[in-house]
Formats: sequence, structure tokens, C-alpha cells
Amino acid sequence: MFKKVILIMFLVLVYGTVNYGETFSSVVINYFASPVEVPELTKTYTPHLWSDFKVLEIDAELCAMKGKNIHESLSFKSISRNLKYDKAKYVYGKFNDNRASITCEKLDGKTFVYTSVAGPDLALVKKLRNEIVWKL
Repeated sequence: MFKKVILIMFLVLVYGTVNYGETFSSVVINYFASPVEVPELTKTYTPHLWSDFKVLEIDAELCAMKGKNIHESLSFKSISRNLKYDKAKYVYGKFNDNRASITCEKLDGKTFVYTSVAGPDLALVKKLRNEIVWKL
């Protein structure tokens, strides 16, 4: 089977070189000599990260619903909730170039809430973080 595959590949290569007027060696050399261009990634900004935490007297599921409502009230887009883990529930959203998450975790009958906001504009990141924490 392997010999058949090699033979077919060789015949395709010979057919291509005959039809396009190139020699076998030029095809091989051009294949290995052609550089592959790798696009350069440019860093647009270094994000600022602000976070805070609270301990609330509510259930983690209720905290996650409250977090979703807070994201909606602040006009966040692409809001997603994760409720499948037993201990921690989280809500994540985007506001322009900013990202914010609210994580609610069960802790001794209470809920530990950790919130973080990241983005390029320091003043907006601080404002979003403060608004989220105040509304919790």
C-alpha cells in the first residue's frame, strides 16, 4: 500500500513538471527554498486589571443572577454565565475593549464574590470595577 502511495505521488510530480516545463530538481528546490511568511503580532496596549471582593449573605446562584443583571445594567455585551460547577458560579461580559467577570463561590454558608475588570483605559476600568462592586 505504501509503495502505491509513493508511486502515485511520484507520477503526479512528474506529470506536473512535464506539463509546466520545470525540471524535477527545480520543483524540489523551489519547494524548500520558498520562505514561509509569519505574520508579526503587534501589541496594541497593555491592559489594566482592577479587582475586588466581597462576602455576601446570599446563595451563589442568586449572586450569579445578580452579576448578570449588573452586567446588563452597565450595557455589557456578550454576557455569559457558567452555572455547572457546584462551588463557583461566574458571569463574564465585554464592554468595548474591556472585560469583566464576577465569580461567586460558596464559602461556609455565605458567598465569596470576586470581581475583576481589565481594559486599556485605566479610568474606565476603575469606574467599571467600582460600579460592579457597589451594585453587589
